[in-house]
Amino acid sequence: MFRINQELIEQIKQKALLDRVPIIEDEGLQFIIEFINEKDIKSMLEIGTAVGYSSICFASSKLDLTIVTLEKDQQRYNQAKNNISLAKLNDRIDSVLTDAREFNLSQQFDCLFLDGPKAHNQQLLDLYLPNLKQDGYIIVDDVYFHGFIDHPETLKTKRLVPLVKKLSKFRNDMLNSEVYDCQYYQIGDGILIGRRRK
Repeated sequence: MFRINQELIEQIKQKALLDRVPIIEDEGLQFIIEFINEKDIKSMLEIGTAVGYSSICFASSKLDLTIVTLEKDQQRYNQAKNNISLAKLNDRIDSVLTDAREFNLSQQFDCLFLDGPKAHNQQLLDLYLPNLKQDGYIIVDDVYFHGFIDHPETLKTKRLVPLVKKLSKFRNDMLNSEVYDCQYYQIGDGILIGRRRK
């Protein structure tokens, strides 16, 4: 799966799990890596760097892929910068410390990967759609959300109810959209892939 950095990637993963930093599940990661290689995606805008695990995995699996990744948490951003340096990927992964809801850039990308604040998926998609090439792909992780979207009755805390409702609405809106052609895959924690309709 990885052409470079296999040992380092495993170390980053284990530390993230130990520190309870949410990272993409193995099955979902494998699926997205296969997708970006199959579609020959060469540029990606990632919302939600965390410690840089997913962007390092993607760039280590496709050697002509460049990534701009946005993270608002200072500590996680610092960890990501360090991990990206250790992976020797500074030339292909540009990590930016910013609140994605307030950031502007002019660059266009082959792919927009939403893996940041789940409650703001729709807002972030609307904000960064101008940065997606006309035939570019949208990938959204965690649209199964531990099964809570399909089975909200299993929620043990009311605090998550508003978030689950928002995520459910976002997924339904995307799957029934006249603007986007989307498919939902119950892989990992649920992956949504879409493109603008022609």
